Amino acid sequence: MKTFIVDAMLGKLATWLRLTGQDTMYSTKIHDDEFLRIAIDTGRVLLTSDEELYHRAIDANAETMLVRGSVDEEVASVFLKYDIEPFADASISRCTKCNGTLEYISDEEKERIKSLVLDKTYDYYNEFWYCKYCKSVFFKGGQWLNIDEYMIRIGELMEEMKN
Repeated sequence: MKTFIVDAMLGKLATWLRLTGQDTMYSTKIHDDEFLRIAIDTGRVLLTSDEELYHRAIDANAETMLVRGSVDEEVASVFLKYDIEPFADASISRCTKCNGTLEYISDEEKERIKSLVLDKTYDYYNEFWYCKYCKSVFFKGGQWLNIDEYMIRIGELMEEMKN
């Protein structure tokens, strides 16, 4: 499985990669030189919308992809190139905020996260995913339907791009 580093202009792409379980570094505070250094030192694929950075990465023999278009086109083209299934699975997703791995919290264990979520959320949901790095808690609320629908749309766009 490839790992990625995504430049500051592609934050939404980083989120979708993380939701599909891809190890994806992203920061708005890193300079282009640092993005390139990290890509080279760690073997991460550099995803960038910056043509100059893209050419510098090629010259440095770093694996890179110039990503352009609407957010949907960006996501679909990266998924297509790197054979990523357009499917968000909470059991393999990474933290969308920090890229940390998520720990499943069952109904029997959910007392552990009670102080981190709203009372209504705690009472209504029985499955949670916890990021020990940034202390974020995730659950399959109404937003998950939107995530599933978006992944279907990306899958359709990927099929169109193949033709």
